[in-house]
Amino acid sequence: MEKNSGCVTERGWAKINLALNITGRRSGYHTLESILMRVPLCDEVEVSFSDEDSVEYSDGAKYSRDNVIRALDAVRKTVGSDARFAVKVTRRIPSGKGLGASSAAAAAAANAAMKLIGVRDPEVLSEAGADCAFQASGEDTALATGLGEKLEPVKLPKLYAAFCSTSDESDSGKVYAIYDITGGVGGSVARFTEDLLPFNSLEAAAVALNPGILAARRALTDAGYDRVVMTGSGAGYIGFTSDKESYRKNFSALKIIAAERGLNIYDFTEVENGR
Repeated sequence: MEKNSGCVTERGWAKINLALNITGRRSGYHTLESILMRVPLCDEVEVSFSDEDSVEYSDGAKYSRDNVIRALDAVRKTVGSDARFAVKVTRRIPSGKGLGASSAAAAAAANAAMKLIGVRDPEVLSEAGADCAFQASGEDTALATGLGEKLEPVKLPKLYAAFCSTSDESDSGKVYAIYDITGGVGGSVARFTEDLLPFNSLEAAAVALNPGILAARRALTDAGYDRVVMTGSGAGYIGFTSDKESYRKNFSALKIIAAERGLNIYDFTEVENGR
């Protein structure tokens, strides 16, 4: 098996969920169907060969069950390698907000590790997290099903999206545990491609866990967004429109509201789809 020397740097892109249904369970994990969109916010992930696996985050984060290590294990298992890697993550994607921070780093690390080893296997990330396959794929927008490993490109109009969150972080494991008890309201993924009305079946569980995250939803609606939804398992919300002038007006209002209420926002101004 051919190996490359030196190190490889990859970008791990953030994602947002425009529509999300939980469809069941498989192998101890929840299955889903979700329309995912890549947005212009990324971590930089540097990977090199090492005597043992290590992960260093620029914000000093430590995880007992690190998705980057899970992704490296998936690479080794899938391609039959015993290589070990040192990973450095320069973090820009905020964690615990539903933007896929941990899976973005994992996807980028897996892609870099495969380049170092000299292989390419798109199925490698099926065990590393629900968003990893999409974030490693390079697709702008896709329908993810199963455990997130089955991807189908989706063509949508150009969307202008804003993100808003409180300082709260969501615990995905706890959100899913509450969902298993209470359930949640879903919707039609097929219809979303026609009416662009978003939904997230995990939102009720995330709000039950932390009602304070609704301040972000209120800020987006107060700013004029009529399409607002929680992304991932929370704790952040997105508002979007296909009309550029409306977006400019809404985001200008959101900046004022966020400053007054102490909220965090990102401007995903022009999200290109269907390329």
